[in-house]
Amino acid sequence: MREKRIPPGVEIYEINGPFFFGVADTLKDTLRQMARPPRVFILRMRYVPHIDATGMHALEEYFHKCRRQGTTLLLGGVHAQPLFEMTRIGLLDRLGADHVFESLDEALAKAQELTEARPA
Repeated sequence: MREKRIPPGVEIYEINGPFFFGVADTLKDTLRQMARPPRVFILRMRYVPHIDATGMHALEEYFHKCRRQGTTLLLGGVHAQPLFEMTRIGLLDRLGADHVFESLDEALAKAQELTEARPA
């Protein structure tokens, strides 16, 4: 596998497994632990086959936290069930369908575009 080029100001966090209570708690602490909020945060969800109500609530809170800190949230590798739940509760509309990608490469391309459009 070739190494991915991550633009400056971009952070990637991958969730492995169902997005339930424990993962939700970890995600809540992620931005807080960073010395400086990134300009773009990619949440890689290629190994998330299912998200429950707790996970959905945490994702919504994380989206709002990113927005307050000036960080653009992008989702990569979102499977059908999580995407269905995001659509059902209206999160996809708030996040923007143009911020959800099938692959990490697509999300990185968008992150590159965003960081070039908004210099540090």
